[in-house]
Amino acid sequence: MSTVLSDDDAIKIKAMIADKHPGSICVANYKGGVGKTTLVCLLGYYLAERTNKKVLLFDIDPQCSLSLAVGFDPEEVSQTELTIYNLVKPTKWAKISKTKFENYVFPVPDTLSPDNLFIIRGSFDVDELDMEIAKSIVNEEKRRIDELFLYCKQMLNAFDGYDYILVDCPPNKMFLTQAMLRACSFYLPVTIPDAISVYGMPRLLRWVKQIPASDRPRLLGYVLNAINRTGGVPGGKVYSQQSAESRLKNSIMKDLEKIEKEILADDPMIGVIPRLDAIARFLSEQTKFSRFEFKRKTSNQPTIEECLVTITDNIIERMRAYHA
Repeated sequence: MSTVLSDDDAIKIKAMIADKHPGSICVANYKGGVGKTTLVCLLGYYLAERTNKKVLLFDIDPQCSLSLAVGFDPEEVSQTELTIYNLVKPTKWAKISKTKFENYVFPVPDTLSPDNLFIIRGSFDVDELDMEIAKSIVNEEKRRIDELFLYCKQMLNAFDGYDYILVDCPPNKMFLTQAMLRACSFYLPVTIPDAISVYGMPRLLRWVKQIPASDRPRLLGYVLNAINRTGGVPGGKVYSQQSAESRLKNSIMKDLEKIEKEILADDPMIGVIPRLDAIARFLSEQTKFSRFEFKRKTSNQPTIEECLVTITDNIIERMRAYHA
């Protein structure tokens, strides 16, 4: 007796054996306030400009900081069903064949942004979404969590017209964060190199190691944010940040998998973002300036532009190395 699969069941079976979206990157850290949104926003601009390819941002943080940073008014966020909340709520998981994913994509409102940069808007209701997911998995935890992961993998693959996908995660282990981390091909932690903030990253790496090996994202390296630079040495950091970075590097090198050691060699750091007012203004202004301040030289230090180009180019190169 033959069995006829529904469209959704056929999609699920196909997704189980499908590769992940090759350009998907989850920007995460167990610690809040370390610059995840800063990195996703700036990296989105520079990836779009330097590659001339389509870049899609995902805002899954209930604070919606990324959506606000790229120019959406607070009153616009969550006023429509076309947000991350409605895209991933449990009732959607079994209806993937009926979901028009492209309807959820919006151009970045900033008029000075690259025209190949897009976003899935955040929602202030995402924290409630985690409660909905928790209710839906009662007595069927593993099956439902696997179903959420599979849906997120299918969702990212549905955006195959976008070369890069950057996911801005909240600093917690809510179900959506876990699922997106598991669904992405790569993850990119960011931290401030101080005595408190660096502790979040080793915890994140241990968390990733709990993901089944077949679904585990690959580490691209890490970015140091809010660097207090010294005037004497190009790219130099103040002593307290040097000390914190050294501890961080040593802890990370211990836990790298074989392929990660081959790609990252002996330096997992991918670049730095300096602590400068121009970056804060760029993120907070609804009408962006032309980023001319990013090219301004400060003493003999690399400019903001040079720092962000280095981060972008290193990410592209490491992604290519993993895919080789």
